[in-house]
Amino acid sequence: MKKILTVAGILMLVLLVGNVYFNPFKGKVKILVDNTVIESEVKNQTVYDVLKSLNINLNSLDIVSPTFNTLVADGMIIRIIRVREETINMKEIQPYETVKIKDPNLHKDEVIELEYGENGVVEKEVKVLYHDNKEVWRKVFKILNYKKPKNCKIVVGTSSKKRLYMLTRKMRASKVMIMKATGYYPGPEDCGPYADGLTSIGYKAGYGVVAVDPKVIPLKSKLYIEGYGVAIAADVGSNIKGNRIDLCFDTYKDSSSFQPRNVKVYLLK
Repeated sequence: MKKILTVAGILMLVLLVGNVYFNPFKGKVKILVDNTVIESEVKNQTVYDVLKSLNINLNSLDIVSPTFNTLVADGMIIRIIRVREETINMKEIQPYETVKIKDPNLHKDEVIELEYGENGVVEKEVKVLYHDNKEVWRKVFKILNYKKPKNCKIVVGTSSKKRLYMLTRKMRASKVMIMKATGYYPGPEDCGPYADGLTSIGYKAGYGVVAVDPKVIPLKSKLYIEGYGVAIAADVGSNIKGNRIDLCFDTYKDSSSFQPRNVKVYLLK
């Protein structure tokens, strides 16, 4: 009995193998690649066999679904995603910020740009990954160059009090100097018995007028002096030579209480 069963099993196996051999699987598959659809008749093949028979070239990064060793089935869709890497150098602008400084020595209508703004730039080496020419990923690998942004510095006035000489428009600093500052009063206490309240070039003296060395700062130049405010270079002095500046005050008390110091002087344009 056992011998009969064994013989029957062998015969069934032979029939199955023969059926596969003489009646191989046939079907159709679709290959989606490079924005096209390729239809192909297939037999007992793997995905790899099908792609090879159609001379579809692949690179090492391309993604194939299903995988190469998958046996094909009728109606199967094989998708190929073309994968490409690219290394690029790119520049990224870093915008500057505007920093506003409030100055009670300026009238609220006065605005001075002390330092102009300049954008920064970051130059990077970037690796980019594409799937079918569509970017799917990028990563910065190296910073090649970096230029820090230079912030714009603007001084705005907060005072409602008008002075003798005021700015009539927004101005910009063209030069900055560190100068030794002293104070003076245009009356006889500081300027002698013949003081007439006028500067050496005929301007009315008062807060906002300064004495300079014309070889350093041209007369009639408009200035911004930190801690003092807007001024006009409208006077000279026998002791005001080189990198010195004499600030006019409206009272003798204010001028005498002003201690000599170094100040930043901005030449305006």
